[in-house]
Amino acid sequence: MLRSPRGAPASRVCGFRPLVVAAALTGCSAPPGELLEAPESVPATSDERLPDEPTAESAVANEPAATTPDTAASATPIGHRIIKSGGIVYAAPHRRAERRGRTEARRPFAIYSVEPGDGCEGDWARVDKGGFVCLEYGTVGKGPAQIQPELADGQMLPFIYARPKILDRKTGAIARVPRYQDRYALVRGDPPLDFLEPDRQYTFVRTKTRRAGLMLIDAEERATPARDMKIAAPSLFAGRELASEPVADDLRPAWAVGRPAVLRERPDPAARQVGVVDYHAALEIDPAPIVVGEESWYAVPDGGGAGAKAYVVAADMNYWIPGPALAEAGADEVWIDVELGQQTLAVMRGQSPEFITLISSGAGGTGTPLGLFRIYEKLAISPMRSGPNAEDPYYVDGVPWVQYFHRRYALHASYWHDDFGKRRSHGCINLSPKDAARVYALTAPEVPPGWNSLREHTGEPGTLVRVRRGAEPVADRRLPLGVIEEGQEGAEEPESQE
Repeated sequence: MLRSPRGAPASRVCGFRPLVVAAALTGCSAPPGELLEAPESVPATSDERLPDEPTAESAVANEPAATTPDTAASATPIGHRIIKSGGIVYAAPHRRAERRGRTEARRPFAIYSVEPGDGCEGDWARVDKGGFVCLEYGTVGKGPAQIQPELADGQMLPFIYARPKILDRKTGAIARVPRYQDRYALVRGDPPLDFLEPDRQYTFVRTKTRRAGLMLIDAEERATPARDMKIAAPSLFAGRELASEPVADDLRPAWAVGRPAVLRERPDPAARQVGVVDYHAALEIDPAPIVVGEESWYAVPDGGGAGAKAYVVAADMNYWIPGPALAEAGADEVWIDVELGQQTLAVMRGQSPEFITLISSGAGGTGTPLGLFRIYEKLAISPMRSGPNAEDPYYVDGVPWVQYFHRRYALHASYWHDDFGKRRSHGCINLSPKDAARVYALTAPEVPPGWNSLREHTGEPGTLVRVRRGAEPVADRRLPLGVIEEGQEGAEEPESQE
């Protein structure tokens, strides 16, 4: 929102984006070897009991992807199945085949035929994307399958997120928070089951209020007292849809990143203040910088009222910089264009932007790599943690809308901060929850209903992602389809129990 200084009439409204203060934590990498492990933090959708799960056989080296066409795409399912911990999807009905993705834990997924195969005590089911799932640990589920993560009406994130409170920032003291077997054990005062780890975000599915106060309940029905937990307040920021909010050719879409950004009558810090632009509010600027002394300014048309320009310090604004044409993109192809200098992301169709927003990329010694990539794997929900021996360790549960494009670098939602427009990640590209869901829904590979993850494969390469700085060209760093680079997620993943 653009506000006038006290005592002056408001000259223009640019849209209000309220500031939300969230937990100060960053994260960008999935745990090694867990890219295809379904999280156990989702409530069951079936009351059927599943047998105890024996240790599964070790993973066998990948073989070339099967070229079975995705006949399931136009077929009618013959039923639905549920696998407690999620089922690995293979490109052929045997465990030596390429891994294509994974179904979501405790969620129904569609099957289209059942046939025998090697390495499975039960039958193999043909599923979406030309894939096959072993039904050894599967039970009948009630459909239809749902796109993951499932969100109730008006819900922005799949979980309640919280972490133990920081008690003293000077000493780094963090609350020691007990966790109980269930809410009844907490109310009775039973000994705790365990204690939560510090410096970690946890997911919860609901709250309960009893004599013991507010409790956070997780998917396993374990109860945690909320009094020593910092509950995340996710950012409400969302980007700009250019179809409904077009921008003149000589201007650029921009957002205020100052708290707040002050508009002045002239490009001079001593000039009269004519308005204020609220944090993350959208507006348009003239991108030609006006340099006065050691400071740069931008002109804001109508910022001082109809027909009257106002001026804002460049450091308080981020704006979209168009990049060079991408010859690799087809005329109607959707692709992602990330610009690190101004911390923006654009959803492009051909050579034209359709949606533009702010991001948070890598900071300090954990910069985001430049180049032209493809999204090689998408996950509806994934935990993320730092690599071994990291100087700044972190662990965050339940990160939604994750899209890996290079090694351990991904686009994903960040529910723990509202600093979009500023660098602050460990190398990944942070998006607000609304923007992450928006971008995830547009990109390939398209994760089927009831699945948690899908890798690009023959017939469905991942969406192009260009990461640039300004208008400088970048190197083509795409790998052949199906090739996993050393250090990239999924390269040495052990087979998990189904």
